[in-house]
Amino acid sequence: MVSIRVGALADSGDLYPFIPLIKGWVKSDIDIDFEFVPTVQEVNDRIVKKELDVSVPSAALYPYIQNDYYILENAVASATDGITGMPVLSISDIDKEDIQNKNLVVHGMNTTAFTLYKLFFPRYKKLIVVHRVLDEVNELVKNDGVMVAVHELKAMYQLKKLGINVNRIISMWDLWKNASNNMPMPMGMVVISSSMGHENAMKFKEAYLKSKKYAEAHMNEVIPEDVKIMRDVQNADLDESVIKGTIGADISEYNVNLDDVKSGLKFFYNFAAEKNVLPKVSSLNFI
Repeated sequence: MVSIRVGALADSGDLYPFIPLIKGWVKSDIDIDFEFVPTVQEVNDRIVKKELDVSVPSAALYPYIQNDYYILENAVASATDGITGMPVLSISDIDKEDIQNKNLVVHGMNTTAFTLYKLFFPRYKKLIVVHRVLDEVNELVKNDGVMVAVHELKAMYQLKKLGINVNRIISMWDLWKNASNNMPMPMGMVVISSSMGHENAMKFKEAYLKSKKYAEAHMNEVIPEDVKIMRDVQNADLDESVIKGTIGADISEYNVNLDDVKSGLKFFYNFAAEKNVLPKVSSLNFI
């Protein structure tokens, strides 16, 4: 039997669809070997190296892996409002025009957050890369910079614990919706290695979608497991309410109409290629 290497990103919003499969609440016709990957950038790096058959890389990584991975339908996280729209945060009271003159804190070079920043801002003072999202907050404070907050609830929670007030200057969504005429904004996506073959990829897709559906209908079971995984893998002591809010936002992101998702992806990749921020995407290979 084929064994599929799945790198489950240990982040509440992207993790929830996998939990029923991990716990055995949903069964699969194929053998799945799960491991937890702590950061988005590590997921991106390992997908590029083809060390994982399935994971959740940044949408911005796809141009570099388009010949080797399928995009799983109904598994593309897309923002459709400002709630999860990657706000730009600062502890200083600055306006939009000052953003590009500040130190920029990002959680990876291949992330969608950094890619969107480059699409809308021509420069930054100094780039500070911190792979763990919750550690970005410490660097934001330390460097008096700006950060594109992928998980605003977690960032705000961490800042509150530090007793720090923060300014929400603008969000990537605010800029994106004007540029795209209100299309869904791609963030992350589940990808499946084409080397697995179409039949095995379809078997995994079926298992994933069953697991996702179960998770969304049984949040009372999923959230405690999510909290435990976050504590074990991320050493993150987050309130259950923060986890619940994060997952709730991501459920909306992962259930955007597929045709709209595809339109948003096409715009994103064309826009980024025109600005020489990402390589050109020849086609979107969905499965």
